[in-house]
Amino acid sequence: MSRECFFVVLDLVKDDITKRSTNSREPVLCNWIFKALSYYFVKGHSTISMVVHQTSKAIWKNLQPVYMPKPTAEKWKQVSDRMLSLWNMPNCIGSIDVSDADGMLLVIDVGDYGRNSDGHVMANSSFCRAFKKGNLDLPEPSPIAGDNQPIPYYFITDEAFPMSKNLLKPYSKKALTTNSRRIFNSRLSRSRKPVECSFGMLSSKFGVLNTLITCTPDNVDIFVQAMCVLHNAIRECDDTFTKPQYENVIDSDSIVLLPRLPLTTGKLMRDYLSTYFTECAPIPHQDRRDAEGTYVHATSPPNVCSV
Repeated sequence: MSRECFFVVLDLVKDDITKRSTNSREPVLCNWIFKALSYYFVKGHSTISMVVHQTSKAIWKNLQPVYMPKPTAEKWKQVSDRMLSLWNMPNCIGSIDVSDADGMLLVIDVGDYGRNSDGHVMANSSFCRAFKKGNLDLPEPSPIAGDNQPIPYYFITDEAFPMSKNLLKPYSKKALTTNSRRIFNSRLSRSRKPVECSFGMLSSKFGVLNTLITCTPDNVDIFVQAMCVLHNAIRECDDTFTKPQYENVIDSDSIVLLPRLPLTTGKLMRDYLSTYFTECAPIPHQDRRDAEGTYVHATSPPNVCSV
């Protein structure tokens, strides 16, 4: 976090964390682990725990409306434009769990047990309930470059989640029977890099995520919320975004090859996009192979995972 970013964050939370000095005690300033803080400031462990808990609550309360607001249809469109520009994925509105093209966290749902599968966590999240009920304020389907057929906006994910017209996952290994399907998987995998990087960036910023957090589950939830919204604040304040690598070049003569069925299911959406990526909107090197003849992914934009 830069000095400038620190003071931006401080300005947002100071009213909730500023305490008065009295004759009997001074306010506690904290940036270490509980036990170290307790020795350094000659304060009890419970006092330090209370300070960190209150500060984390203040960070979430004041930063969430600014750096992680509830997405609107307009926000989803902005995410889609950036996904297209940076990752060449049209009408894509992010990657589950839910991250945008730059590794900014759009929606978080904390508190589930780590032993549960990704699919179980997703199914029991408030995001999934809103997704199934159609309460995410997703934009209406719109055409993608070069075609006039409206297609739904969609999230991308891995094999752990059930597919729908608004949630696309890769083809299984058994289903990779055509080059277009392999290219679709490559494009989707490439576009999921930001969400994978976002967890690496979080653990790089907040070392506590690499250790056992010895706090109550409720307190851990608050700490994680604070760290996630701080991650967004740091990314935005320090402007650590990357630039597009490949332009979106459309072969208009190949549009006639696209399927013309109503895109009402995930399978139809996936088949449509696999043809689109292969015939209408290829990117350089998507057919590249290594010395042994194995296909390799197209390269990613530089610095996308910079902390």
